[in-house]
Formats: sequence, structure tokens, C-alpha cells
Amino acid sequence: MMRRHIPVALAMTLGLLALILLGFQWAGQPTTLKVAVGPAGGEDARLIGAIAQTLARDHEDVRLRLVPTSGPTESAALAERGKVDLAVVRSDTGIPSSTQTVAILHRDAAVLMTTQPQVAGIPDLRGRRVGILRNPDANAGLLARILEQYEIPAAGVATVALAGPEEAGPALQDGRIDAVLAVAPPTAPLMRETVASLAATGHPPVFLSVGEAPAIARRLPALEAVEVVRGAFGGTPPRPAETVATIGITHRLVAQAKLADATISELSRLVFVVRPAVAADLPLANQIEAPDTSKSASLPVHPGAQAYYDGEIETFFERYGDWFYLAVMTFSIAGSAAATLVSRAANRSRARDMELLRELLTIVRTCREAETEEALAALEREADEILGVALARAGLGAIDNAGVAAFTLGLDQARRAITERRGQLLERHAHAAEAAATEAAE
Repeated sequence: MMRRHIPVALAMTLGLLALILLGFQWAGQPTTLKVAVGPAGGEDARLIGAIAQTLARDHEDVRLRLVPTSGPTESAALAERGKVDLAVVRSDTGIPSSTQTVAILHRDAAVLMTTQPQVAGIPDLRGRRVGILRNPDANAGLLARILEQYEIPAAGVATVALAGPEEAGPALQDGRIDAVLAVAPPTAPLMRETVASLAATGHPPVFLSVGEAPAIARRLPALEAVEVVRGAFGGTPPRPAETVATIGITHRLVAQAKLADATISELSRLVFVVRPAVAADLPLANQIEAPDTSKSASLPVHPGAQAYYDGEIETFFERYGDWFYLAVMTFSIAGSAAATLVSRAANRSRARDMELLRELLTIVRTCREAETEEALAALEREADEILGVALARAGLGAIDNAGVAAFTLGLDQARRAITERRGQLLERHAHAAEAAATEAAE
């Protein structure tokens, strides 16, 4: 009986261990996060795509799956509805309330430029037309915020969507527009190509300074004051000839606030780990930077990302220490339960063996007082039944070698006692018959 329960207890223990191992294997599977980014073929989409490919190639624990969109506005909308885990958004078009910043992908400067001598500053744009490069809706909104500082209503300046930077110079030359707005990192090809298109008209580009950029940024925390340094676009003489103040925005990778801190910490770390490899093909990756993690930051940072930037990321044992403790406790409790089960089974088995041995001793004692052959035959049958039970238990492994030896000795004693008593009864019957014959002869 005891040996029959040992495999059951062992199976229970091994099953529990298997469940624990499966749990750790499941925890070790890579986490795939859906990220909304667009437009397809744009700088942001190519940057996130390159990061995703590098993470997959290096078999990292966190992977990215791109969800193409028409641009940051649609990406933000998908994140707001909880359709994606991550999104690439613009700070000026509204960061979804359900998300927090993971990293700043790049900072864009809003550069207003012209070749028209009658446009010397922002106030001169009143009643004129401004060409917008890329993302016309969002960039027109950014222009409206700049104009608002100078008390120029948005309706007071017409906007014209331009197909590309190469159209900027001809549109200025033909009088279709009076200025052009480009929103991109100062080192981006879009900026250089736009400046080159203006210079090709034969008139030097003039860069309109937004001198009140700090005041605008203070009023609108989603914006920031930036400077386009002298010579940022090359050329002789340098373009611009002097450092120009303007408004800037940030393109941010944001994550749902409900995502686990450990997952976002690992994602933040991996973004900066793969940045050099991605930058070899996409120089824009060099502009990825950590967001402001101070308590006074206007845009919230995901706690997981903040833990990485502040050097407070949890180690593996700190993260899963409680699970290890619970696993050990569970394993210990299960082991104790299994040991108790085996002990109880062993006690029951020993009790049953002792009962059988007591029955054999009873047979030995009873047979010494038996007066008939029928009583001895009944005791012999009872001993045979005990032998059958003992053999069955031995076959199941419920009786060990010591137990088998005890039963063998007991059965031998019982059979010897029965044989001796049978002999005594036969001898008694023989004497009785002889006495009866002698008495009859006399």
C-alpha cells in the first residue's frame, strides 16, 4: 500500500515542478507590442521599422509590430482607443491621455523662410500665403499658434500645401506663395532640400525669426523654444547667416500607461542599445533621446521608462523574487502534503499487515484448542486466505522484504501448529479406539 502511494506523490510533485517550469518558460517568451506609426515611408515609420527589424534579428525579449497609419494624428487616435500598445505622436497635436512618454525620437524645428524682400518678419505674413511642406493640417495648426503670438488670426494667412521641397523655390518665384514653412529636424534632408530649392531661384533664403518663442513655449507646454544655429544648412555665405530662434516640437514614442513597468523598462533599454546599429543606415536614430524625467516635466513619462533613465531598473530577482518565494512555498507545502500522504498510507499499510499477523497468531492459539478435524480444516482455510492476501499485497509492493519474512514465519508457525494439533487429535482418537477395544475384549 505504501509503495502504491509513492508513485502518486511523486507524480504530484513532478507535475507541480512541470507547472512551475512552464510558468517560467511562458514568462521568458518575447513580448510583442503593437506600435502605430505613419505615414508609410515617412521618417518615423522607417525609424521604427528599423528598430523592429533589429530587435527581431537579435532575438530580444521585446519585439515591435508596426500598425501603419496616415500620420501622428491617426496614431494618437488609435492609442486613445486602446487599439495599440505604442504610438509615435507629435507633442503639438495632442498626446493621448492614456499614454506616457517612452522616448523622444527627434526634435523638429518650425522654420519659416522666404525669398521675398517684402517679408522681413512674422508680422509681414498678415494677408499673405504660406506654403506648407508635409502634414499640412498639423503644420498649419502649428503656424496658427505662432501667428497667435503676433495677434494675427489664422484666417488672416492663407496656407498652400506643397507637394515636396523641390516645389518651394518655384512657388515663391511664381508668386503662388510668399513664404514656406518646413517642420523637421534641422539636419533632416527635407530642410536641406527646401533651402536648396529657395537658393536655386537666385535669391538668398531669408529665415524668419520667432523671437517670442520662449513666451510661446511657456504658454503652450507642448511646444519648445529652439534655435537653428548659424550655418545649419551650409552654403557660402552660411545659411542662416545668424542663429535663428523659432518654435520646436517633439516626435515621441508613447506607451499605454497600463503596460507593465518591466516591459517598458526593457523596451527603453533596447531602443538605446540598438540605436548605433540603426543609425548606421538612418542617421535620424542619433537624435533619439531620453525625455525630461523631472517632477516638473509638462509631459508625463512612463514609470518603466523613468526607472531605466534614472538607473532604478529592477533586476531579474527583484522583479520575480516574490514569484520565486511563492514557488518555493508552494513546492514546500506540496512536498509536505505528499510526505503526509505517504506517511498515512504507510501507517495504514503497517496496520493492515499487523492485523494479518495477529490473525495468524490467533490461528496458532485457536488450533491448540481445536477438538475436531473440521475446526482445524477451517483454520487451515483461513490461513490460506491470509496467504492469498499477503501474496497480493506483496505483488503490489505494499509489503517489503521484512514484511514478507514476517508473514512467512507466521504462516509456517500456523501450519506447524495445525499439523501438530492434527497429529495430537489422531493420536488421541487412536488411544481412545484402543481403550474401547480392550474394554470390549474383557
